[in-house]
Amino acid sequence: MPNLLCVCNFPANTGFAWDFIESLYANVADRLAPSGIHTYVAYPEIASPPRPLSGSVAEPVTLSVTPARGPALEPVLRFIRENDIEVLYLTDFPTWSWAYPAMRHAGVRRIVVHDHVSGEFERPHGVKRLLKTLLMRSPSLVADQVIAVSDFVATRQREVGCFPDRRLVRIWNGLTPTASNPDCAGRAHSQFGIDPCRPLVMSTCRAAKYKGVHHLLRAFDSLLAGWRDPVLPVLVYAGDGPDMEYFRQLHQSLPSRDHMILAGYRSDARELVASADVCVIPSLWAEACPLAVLEPMMAERPIVASAVGGIPELVLDSETGLLVPPGDEPALARAIARLITNQDLARQLAAAARRRAVESFSFNAQIDALVAVMAQCFDLPVMPPLTAQT
Repeated sequence: MPNLLCVCNFPANTGFAWDFIESLYANVADRLAPSGIHTYVAYPEIASPPRPLSGSVAEPVTLSVTPARGPALEPVLRFIRENDIEVLYLTDFPTWSWAYPAMRHAGVRRIVVHDHVSGEFERPHGVKRLLKTLLMRSPSLVADQVIAVSDFVATRQREVGCFPDRRLVRIWNGLTPTASNPDCAGRAHSQFGIDPCRPLVMSTCRAAKYKGVHHLLRAFDSLLAGWRDPVLPVLVYAGDGPDMEYFRQLHQSLPSRDHMILAGYRSDARELVASADVCVIPSLWAEACPLAVLEPMMAERPIVASAVGGIPELVLDSETGLLVPPGDEPALARAIARLITNQDLARQLAAAARRRAVESFSFNAQIDALVAVMAQCFDLPVMPPLTAQT
């Protein structure tokens, strides 16, 4: 039978958003299995069984798949031949590669690239654009299908990548809707020893400057400087990464540092978000379709976020949250204060965010759409959708 090879360009159990990508592979594998399609998931390194594949029919294998040619590609070509791989499902790989013709020669019939990449890139012009457009029409060098995680990413593929629109599909990221969990109420307050009367502002993201955490710290400091209510809000930031030391030093330099907690990496971040009074996503760069926005939406939490990348597709300004210009600290402070002081507005936006998330960004809907792409690649009949979630 023809089989599917899904590729992870990171070691097993790396965590963070990579778990989400592996869960997509696992669910697609389980949906294809009744049709006789076996799914392999390739990792460059497997130190322990991949957690996101637990319980799935997907089979993890140690195989380093890169877009490079030469000796590094030989084990991949051999694996393709020996395991009847007809469809290659790549995440965040280039839309074209000199390696793709060799993979096709080894037996691959369809190459699908799932583009989760954030960031903006320069649009080519003149001769460069013409040459890139011609390159994208080369059937052997270019992926057969590109899946964009947002309209922002799809537009970037068309305008910057010159990828043909007819082979491009937008499938938003999704999360499983969960019922309101009373156990989450007050969780963050109790975890950090915060008075339950104090409003709690929460932000969870990688500790990198492009995530805008330093702007959030300064904005919150300025907010407290002008705060008139005797009950002060508190900020909790959960995350780790290359700029964590810089954030710690900035935190210590601020007058309101005693009212901000830098919690580091938290495995229970999703539960903490569900208990926050306001959730903030202060990104500076063009996020593709961030789970950090979808999580508070699903948890029915009021949101303040930067108007960059695909975020405005998720957060509709003044309808499902508040959007501010990236890096605008006064606007960020005002938006946070507005949601803390106007609880009716906060509840209204949070409820609308939850409805939009359930209707447009459910995990089942994402899997249905991905399976439809794969079914087409394998020439399978249309598969019935998963049971709707509420």
